[in-house]
Amino acid sequence: MSDENNSEMKYLQDKLEEVSYNDKRFTFMCGNNKYIFGIVSPQGEETSLAKIMQYKTIFDTLKDMDYKIKLSFQKAIDNAYSNVVQKNFSVFQSGTEEETLSYYYIENALFRTISLWEMLAQLYRLYYKVKIEKKEVEYKKFFNSSISNYSFKIKAREINSYLYQKDDINLMGEWRGNHKFVNGCRNKMIHQNSPTVAAMSDYDINLKNHPVFFIKRIIEDYVVVSRFINDILDKIDEECIKEFS
Repeated sequence: MSDENNSEMKYLQDKLEEVSYNDKRFTFMCGNNKYIFGIVSPQGEETSLAKIMQYKTIFDTLKDMDYKIKLSFQKAIDNAYSNVVQKNFSVFQSGTEEETLSYYYIENALFRTISLWEMLAQLYRLYYKVKIEKKEVEYKKFFNSSISNYSFKIKAREINSYLYQKDDINLMGEWRGNHKFVNGCRNKMIHQNSPTVAAMSDYDINLKNHPVFFIKRIIEDYVVVSRFINDILDKIDEECIKEFS
């Protein structure tokens, strides 16, 4: 493997290592290695501990999702940097088994990364007591409307600005516009056709990008949403400490 490829792989793996979660968040021990698993409140009678259990539900899902995202990225990297993909990739033709596997794991990571954005919005909804039903939260609309409507409008503006960032891939390090690219790929896969399949017809014209291109953009978006998630988790931790100190 070339020095350039080794450098790229190290960059991607270092980005993955930036993301971690504290396993002890929202764990209430009650002696002899026992802990409170959960609480369900009667209608309209939510307690402080019950609200924390809501955070815990989201947090446990976040940890599970993060494990699967990292696994998918690592598998995607291993296949994308295999000799056969590096030597034989074509924007027009169907790929090798290694290329197909790389795209498979890329797609896994992509959909779960989009889910992280939805979970970020749910955490803000809970913490700031936003009067929206959880089933009605859609992260792009949520943060856009929050700029003028809620007390976290400065943070909402920062998040919204990132979501609609102008595309720029001519940069060292993190590129700009990654989320628009990632979300565009997700929408294309759902509503049109796969961005990883070459096509030229009246239905669509698509020249596929190399797997490494997708991996870099999605990993960088994953790192950003994870930073935002850890920011709000820190605020929630502070609230919990005050509540039970």
